[in-house]
Amino acid sequence: MNVPKQFKFILGGLSLLAVVTITYKAYLLSKNESSFYPDEVYKVTYRYFFKTDTSATTIKAYLPKNNSRQQISRQKSTLPGNIKFSTIADGSNIKGRWFTEAQNTYESLSYSFFFKGKSQIYGLTETFRPIPDAMDQYLESTRNIQTAALPISRLANNLKKQADTDKKTIQALFDYVHGIPSAPIITLTDALSALERNEASCNGKSRLLVALARNLGYPARIKGGIILTESNKRTSHAWAELFINGNWVPFDALNGHFAYLPANYLELYEGDEFLISHSQGIQFDYSYEITKEESLSILDEEAGETQRVTAFSLWGLVKSKTISKKNLFLLLMLPLGGLLVALLRNIVGIRTFGVFLPVLIAFSLLETGFTTGMALFLFLVLFVGLITRPFDNIGLLHTPKLVISLTLMVLVMAIGNFLGFTFDIPWLSSLTLFPTIILTISAERFSKLIVEDGMHKATGTLFQTLMAVSVCYLLFSVEGLDNILILFPELLLLIITACMILGRYVGLRWTELLRFEPLLNPKYI
Repeated sequence: MNVPKQFKFILGGLSLLAVVTITYKAYLLSKNESSFYPDEVYKVTYRYFFKTDTSATTIKAYLPKNNSRQQISRQKSTLPGNIKFSTIADGSNIKGRWFTEAQNTYESLSYSFFFKGKSQIYGLTETFRPIPDAMDQYLESTRNIQTAALPISRLANNLKKQADTDKKTIQALFDYVHGIPSAPIITLTDALSALERNEASCNGKSRLLVALARNLGYPARIKGGIILTESNKRTSHAWAELFINGNWVPFDALNGHFAYLPANYLELYEGDEFLISHSQGIQFDYSYEITKEESLSILDEEAGETQRVTAFSLWGLVKSKTISKKNLFLLLMLPLGGLLVALLRNIVGIRTFGVFLPVLIAFSLLETGFTTGMALFLFLVLFVGLITRPFDNIGLLHTPKLVISLTLMVLVMAIGNFLGFTFDIPWLSSLTLFPTIILTISAERFSKLIVEDGMHKATGTLFQTLMAVSVCYLLFSVEGLDNILILFPELLLLIITACMILGRYVGLRWTELLRFEPLLNPKYI
């Protein structure tokens, strides 16, 4: 086939422009690729409000530091000129200290930083390695962790009898403490009080778990910090850590995290401490202002080369909150998913509900989960297809009949969400607004196909559409794909060139090759 020169020129120009810019950006970014890939990024601000007394006023609070699961950057202390700020070492912890000699004045100050965190999970062996001698301090009894108290010893030994390995012993201790009813107790609850009252907050549960573990010879300690969610809050959090096979392994008995710490847990201090302390007799109030930040997890955004690259990408739209990262990803995935569907239609030969609808359905499955979303999609779409049958018998026109069917579908979805929320069934309450809209459009398309082509052919198109949806979903699930598309929007130029090449394809589709195999195979001639 003759290829026009204009076609070749456009194809070559677009390809060259895309390859050159992508290569240059990749070269710059390769110099500053981050080795820390966070799952969550937040900006955290301590805000303190107080009135000084007739003597010097001091406020102290633990500050975060870097470790294997969290990175802290851009710390900034904002305070009046009469307040001095310094950092001091407190064992293995770091404290911020705010000091002023002003008397009878109202003051406010803030300390902010950016937190990048990733989840951490440990796989425990059935039998633990011997404990080093240096761990003796983590086996001792303290004022609030009464390791040697008779009720704690009795309970620890009873739980140990039910287990025949170290891992099962720790699981038994954890399950018992986790099963204690939770209560928002604001006063200090020591380990013995938590056991006797049979209710506790995070502090009481953590102390009890540490006491039980220490009693049986497992080194344990308290870890404190804040669970980060986008809000203004006043509550901190505490959990336990056990020294197992050379690692401090986290256990949150309040929230049920066994040998696991979520990405949004900000670690601030270790030990049985209080996050904030201040001079006695002053009026004092505080809050933690937490905002979730969008991030490019694969890069060090503060590096100069990275900033040069992101200036010529779409990341600025996300950082300025012009568009969310999720919505921008959807926008960029439409042409890429459309190319994939076009290949399936023009090369493979499957039929789908349009070109972009399979892409949107696949994107909605990212919210609901693949299995749950597919099951709900099939149920609701087939429901709309079947519910139209009774209305055919009473002679309703197509459009009013379709509105009735879709209204019934929305009612079914609303009832499902209500039941899921009431009885805590996550898969029933997984349909949010976006999946609902997509399912409604799909149901309308399926209903129209039933009228035009009949139930059998419409059902065939439905299942071929689901094949395309599955392929698109696998593509969307590729980790880091959203970052790549946002940093390298030039990839859209390559999609255009691929579509130009595909647009000139006039060969047989794969399904046609299978259908006409007897005619194409020489042995049948």
